[in-house]
Amino acid sequence: MAKKWIGIANVACLGAVLALSGCSSDTGNGGAASTNGNAGANEPAGSGSASSGKKVTITLLSAQDNGIRDKFLPDVVKKKFEAANPDITLEIVSVPYDQFDSKMNTMVAGGTPPDVWSHWGQSGFVDYNVRDMVLDLTPYMADFNNPNIPQSTLDIYKVDGQQKGIPLNIYSSMIFYNKELFDKAGVTVPNYKPGDSAWTWDKLVELAKSVSKDYGKPSAVYGFTYGMGEHLLTYSWDWGLDVFAPAYATGFLDSADLSDPKLAEATQFFQDMIFKDKIMPTSAVEESIGKIGDPLLTGKVAMSLVGSWAMGGFKETNMKFGVLPLPTGPAGTSTPFIYADPLMISSKSKNPDAAWKLVKFMTSPEMQMEMTTTTGYPPSDTVAYAEWFKQYEGLTDIAYLEEVNSAAIEKGKESPNHLIAGYGDITSFMLNEQQAIFNKEQDPAAVLKDMNPKFQKLLEEIKQKSGK
Repeated sequence: MAKKWIGIANVACLGAVLALSGCSSDTGNGGAASTNGNAGANEPAGSGSASSGKKVTITLLSAQDNGIRDKFLPDVVKKKFEAANPDITLEIVSVPYDQFDSKMNTMVAGGTPPDVWSHWGQSGFVDYNVRDMVLDLTPYMADFNNPNIPQSTLDIYKVDGQQKGIPLNIYSSMIFYNKELFDKAGVTVPNYKPGDSAWTWDKLVELAKSVSKDYGKPSAVYGFTYGMGEHLLTYSWDWGLDVFAPAYATGFLDSADLSDPKLAEATQFFQDMIFKDKIMPTSAVEESIGKIGDPLLTGKVAMSLVGSWAMGGFKETNMKFGVLPLPTGPAGTSTPFIYADPLMISSKSKNPDAAWKLVKFMTSPEMQMEMTTTTGYPPSDTVAYAEWFKQYEGLTDIAYLEEVNSAAIEKGKESPNHLIAGYGDITSFMLNEQQAIFNKEQDPAAVLKDMNPKFQKLLEEIKQKSGK
């Protein structure tokens, strides 16, 4: 298992942006976190009392996820953590994914930021860090007691020598498919090797057509949905263009040419999936069918490119599924998304010692194992990670799942929402502007050209808000 984590630590540009995005070392409490009252090295994770000796309350901000994390946090984490720490009350604030950023901003503006959170919304670590929201955990690290989380994994969130987060989950991205739908259609899906040049986006369209039916009708089954990156600025990675590449060194995107032909070509390809190939729903239809549940689970979608968190739903429903690597694009590359989700503590936390106890508890060997076996989500703990695969025996080809997942982690790229300041604002802008392309079938090149000056203005506003 060890080699998987080497890939994570060396994800292209991740180390550079984390090293350079720490624009201020001010942690909001004088740059040092108290470690008084922390549990001893030989005590169970999460044991002991808050440093003041008085009962305190800490908050964990979470995003709703079809009931999986929503159940695990209150039913398991809260109960066990409070039992081990009777002087700490854990309050869990759970909001819809698309409201996570606004809830965070409201809490921060009101002087009551969450004590602990992860980047479970549209924004991510770099955005929080350049806003000086994240506590330096370095003074606590002598008390960190999970040897199964390698130093290379911890180093993902080390900035200028300061430990700013502890990875909780490591998600890859793959194409998942509903095996029952393909079996009913009499279609056998090949196990393509990751990076196989024969497995192209055109081949994916062909495969998706074999199971698509009744396009646009209530009875429709759509062959494919693109569930990564949220908007078209990530579509062109394997067309030879990463719009965000200039920002990975600083966390800020100074400018971007949305009229680049490669972006237009990639966007046209995905628009054709909707209106020409009729294998993918419009944005409006996708939102609608998603309201009744995960479209892969309900049989409304046959294949989806999505993160490995989707497997939690497969485990819960015992759905038989298959996986495929990302297809090879016109540039000859196949670039999966990687999501390394850390737990962070607010630099303004009034109870950092208690918050650290929660972080240490949730990333302990025992809770990492319980998290993955309960939720089906992949952990950062290497021992628990090995068990993560085993729980899907009988539902999928385990050996092929491990092969595809390993390649995705080793060759993938960290999701830009974790690496770019103001990404939530960028996402809101793009989701609004791209409706003309994916709901109304307007010419992508023309729409992108029209977006250019508005996008540049947004980038300038993001830098101004951040004081850069």
